[in-house]
Amino acid sequence: MCISVVILCILHRHANGSLLLMSRDKKCVGCEQCNKKSPLFTSLTEEELLIINKDRYSVRFHEGEVILKQGTKADNLISLIDGFARMYIEGHHDRNLVLDFLVPWQLVGGPEAYSNGRHKYSVVAVQETLVCFLDVKNFKKVLAMNSVFAEKVLSYCSMNYLATLDRMVGLSHKQMHGRIADALIYLSREIYKSDTIGPEISRQDMADFSSMTKDSAIRILKEFERDQIINLVGRKIEVIDTRRLEDISNKG
Repeated sequence: MCISVVILCILHRHANGSLLLMSRDKKCVGCEQCNKKSPLFTSLTEEELLIINKDRYSVRFHEGEVILKQGTKADNLISLIDGFARMYIEGHHDRNLVLDFLVPWQLVGGPEAYSNGRHKYSVVAVQETLVCFLDVKNFKKVLAMNSVFAEKVLSYCSMNYLATLDRMVGLSHKQMHGRIADALIYLSREIYKSDTIGPEISRQDMADFSSMTKDSAIRILKEFERDQIINLVGRKIEVIDTRRLEDISNKG
């Protein structure tokens, strides 16, 4: 249920001068290793991989550091190599809408390169995170060279677009219990691939992801725990009755 409309790889030119540009990192063995792990790049030839990897650079961000700032120029795509990040729209009166949570081998960026060239969202590191920045011009060049790769990217974008529509319908039509149920199902299945949602997801994140206040999110989570649908273990959330969560989600 990715809400990012294009590839979940975060490519952009970072504007924060306090961050250190890393040409090599202990997690960054080499472009070839990353290319083998990223499913989008498996159809590229050696020549095309060289183009993708040209002008690339990696940056390690600490917890809380901004990876991408809403409103800045979008001239790169990003690949999340290691860590965990939050993607969100900055709203009025300090109200944010969390669009998605980013995990390794996702790509972010794309629509801006074909529109006004400005990022429509921000991305912040939730924990120590390594990202690789890819030049958008090189990416476009490879898209034009390899039709199989272009079809993969188009398919991925289409799935993200449809998932975005589903999520927007849920946020606008469902009651708060249904929205929290949707969030728990998505996080456990798509992000953590486990019944346990990790401590990286704060209660404020749950609220911003479900478009409600923090107090409302906490109240509903406690109700779900009382009804033995979930367990709250510190900052972790354990889903213990997926069927009932799905029922709440379906009823809205």
